[in-house]
Amino acid sequence: MILSPRSVALRRSPATLSGEDRPTPQAAGPRVYHDGDGLCVGVRVSPSAPRTELRGLHGDRLKVAVNAPPEDNRANKELEEALAGWLGMGRHQLRVLKGHASRDKVVAFTGSDEAVLRGRLEAALEKFQVRGDVSLGGSQGS
Repeated sequence: MILSPRSVALRRSPATLSGEDRPTPQAAGPRVYHDGDGLCVGVRVSPSAPRTELRGLHGDRLKVAVNAPPEDNRANKELEEALAGWLGMGRHQLRVLKGHASRDKVVAFTGSDEAVLRGRLEAALEKFQVRGDVSLGGSQGS
């Protein structure tokens, strides 16, 4: 007898169906990890967008649209400026560490401990969920 994934799913025990044996999900938000350069967060960037805004999560990364084009490091600078503003940090406290020419980047944060950074990221994402977006004031396209 060959079982399809659907028939196997239908034969699970009541405990499995109720979710009792499932692992506890991790806290919602982007992955924050330690690197020699500070705390790091992955970011998926969409350059040349109509406006700079936080669009939520892309897997375990932040998803950010930036108004600047991906030329002469302009999109990276716009990303750093936007993140600093949304997270209430100084521009000098963060920088694009990896992925300068890629949509997938790693941003390093200094001068903040992990709990504080996670709290700021969660607050920015919560604001995103309530308002639908978190825009960087004054960066809208003309």
